[in-house]
Amino acid sequence: MKAKHFIYLLLFFGISLQISDFSKFQRLSFEEKLVSLTNDTLRFRLGVEQTFADANSWGFVRQSATWARGNSNLIDGIIQGTKDAGFFRSEGASDQSFDVNLAGIGAVKLRLRLKQTTPFSVASSAYNGNKTFKNLIEFTKPSKPTPSIQLFFDDPDTLNGNNGALIYYKLSDFDNPQWKDVGNVITESYTAMDSVSYGTKFQTYTWRGGPENASWISDIGRVILTEVDEGRQLCFRSVIRIKFSKLIAIAPSQTTALQNLRTACGGADQIYYGLAYMQNFSSPFLTTAKASYSPLTGNIRFPETICGLSFSGARLSFGLFDVNGFVRDGVPESEIPPNYPSATIGGVGFMSVNEAFARTAIDAATTLGAGKPAAQVYEYSSKNFLDGLAGASGDVINFKSL
Repeated sequence: MKAKHFIYLLLFFGISLQISDFSKFQRLSFEEKLVSLTNDTLRFRLGVEQTFADANSWGFVRQSATWARGNSNLIDGIIQGTKDAGFFRSEGASDQSFDVNLAGIGAVKLRLRLKQTTPFSVASSAYNGNKTFKNLIEFTKPSKPTPSIQLFFDDPDTLNGNNGALIYYKLSDFDNPQWKDVGNVITESYTAMDSVSYGTKFQTYTWRGGPENASWISDIGRVILTEVDEGRQLCFRSVIRIKFSKLIAIAPSQTTALQNLRTACGGADQIYYGLAYMQNFSSPFLTTAKASYSPLTGNIRFPETICGLSFSGARLSFGLFDVNGFVRDGVPESEIPPNYPSATIGGVGFMSVNEAFARTAIDAATTLGAGKPAAQVYEYSSKNFLDGLAGASGDVINFKSL
């Protein structure tokens, strides 16, 4: 079998996703919303799900978009649920706690600290320094010293004109069998408006401490979502760090192929996977994707082919997807259908797929070209940035003591 059949790559799942918008969550009672969130919203997985059709060169998870959608719904649902329950109707600041039992989490203490006169000052990996937020909602299990979910936000009605929303959550605290092996990984997600780089609304989620097993193969990663082209397209970019030794432990039957690929990629155990795609928001959600693997030696950006190799199948791009999922891959630029997002043609406020891919694995030191917006902190996904999260700079991806 070809080496690319054993490469584990994130795959667009074939559904539309949207960046957080506090007004779009379905109106339910507060308790119904929380039950819905813990029962349905977080039903996504990050484990190995290998396929053996043509799509296998793109797939082991098949749910990158599902996670993004669940992440957005979690933020939206908590905020909208709090609004619908009337907790923002009072004029002054409030600090309230409730004991509740939630499907998917169990017994938790819900704490609402709203409209605070002294805002919370919070650091994040998605921006420099600290930002302030007026509201905090957190869920804590009685047996745990830290929250399971901690959400900071400024305005329950809009992202405009404020610092947006910042959430931390620990999936192993959820009473769901699919999370029993994810260890202590904590996910940080930040969503806000941006008038500097491409697009308007953005959302990023970042993790460290992944267990590197079949439930969650990477230890560190970042995903960046941006709503572009006046809301007509979504730009998805991601970089994750993985290790050949861990992949072999997960899939020992593929040891020879993975060891051969490791040797071809320079011999290092650590390797990075980069993915960028543009997706139309309108049905059938046509999507054009570009992906590669590289050790990113010297903090470079991703090559056009896997580790810069020239063997048959080393070039994955371009991949085409629609509402039903995988369509085909290895599509030359000239053969991408005109109704799909373009590989080469961008515009004011949005990127072509090639441009999106070129803004993957970047940081403040990356040269992006004349006239291109400078890299924003929430876009950082370079080798140096991700490796740094394994050290002291990654300590910010954690629940806050307030």
